[in-house]
Amino acid sequence: MRARRCGGSTWCFVVVLFLVSALNLNAWGCRLLDPPAERSDTLWVHLEGLCLPTDRGQWAVKGAEVLEALKTGKNIDLQGALVVDDVLLDQLPLQLLADIHGLPLDIQSRLRQRGLESVRVISGAMMIRDSQFEQVLATNLTQGALVVLGDVEVSGSTFLQSVDFSKMIFAKPMVFTNNHVAYEGFFIGAQFEQAVDFSHTEFGIHSRFHKAIFRAPVSFFEVQFKGVAEFLEVDFQQGANFSQVHFLSGTGFSGSVFHEHADFSGIESEKELYFRFSEFRQGVSFREAEFQSVVDFSNSQFEGEHDFSVVGFAVQPDFTASNITIDLPISRRWGIQQSQWLVVGGMVILSGIFLWWSTRKK
Repeated sequence: MRARRCGGSTWCFVVVLFLVSALNLNAWGCRLLDPPAERSDTLWVHLEGLCLPTDRGQWAVKGAEVLEALKTGKNIDLQGALVVDDVLLDQLPLQLLADIHGLPLDIQSRLRQRGLESVRVISGAMMIRDSQFEQVLATNLTQGALVVLGDVEVSGSTFLQSVDFSKMIFAKPMVFTNNHVAYEGFFIGAQFEQAVDFSHTEFGIHSRFHKAIFRAPVSFFEVQFKGVAEFLEVDFQQGANFSQVHFLSGTGFSGSVFHEHADFSGIESEKELYFRFSEFRQGVSFREAEFQSVVDFSNSQFEGEHDFSVVGFAVQPDFTASNITIDLPISRRWGIQQSQWLVVGGMVILSGIFLWWSTRKK
């Protein structure tokens, strides 16, 4: 007896498509990978495949697990993980400076100059990619310091609550890119010994870098600050890249010092932006920046070249008591855009009236 063939029917195509899809789902389904044997010194949680929230919840990492790993000097390596509960880094024990293995002498010297003989320490590396923190990740420190001796890379991750890295000292390069911080992002008094990259990150309702120190180049390229952003009295000792940044709320750089070139080209500022008493010691560029509200440079100092070409100002910038005087034209773009929207709105209203009248006549 000959087997019946589909003969190209639609049903056969549907069955084949279903089988192929089932095989693909099996191949790409969420799974927890086994940690490599050589990573016994690491809290290593990697999820791979198409992971639903229920999958991530099944293999969720508890905040207590993260703290315990840090206390024992382990590295943190998370990929696609969900971290539940708070991670409060002030629960790490204090260690005497003399007992900290690998503490750079210049950091040790500066800590002693501050009168500190003991600090909290994260000795390993922190690699967090494409992960999510449900609760707070915070130092909770208003005094003292927390020194991170290993590399830090946090990328593609979401923080549903606050991130507070205040009073942290990063001895190695620090990467914090392509992240979403839904609430607060605090780096108050943080110190960065080597290069820092915050590019493409979205900060939430409040960001604070008050009195932070960047001893190496830092990039905020294409960062979006949705809420208030504070960079008050920040020390930028090398290049600072703020190009293409979008400031959606009030922002302050007052009292900050830019020792090398500062790049603010192409920024968009929708609310007030303050550079009062700021110092630009080796040049600054605001080329093609757009200021939709007040921008205040009063008492600021420009010691190098300053580029304000192709800039759009909604109101005249304030250079009172500054060492430069620039009469910059006010952009008519905002008025033109408002007029265009009024015309469009009027046309929509007239069209609605016409349609209503036509229907009524019928």
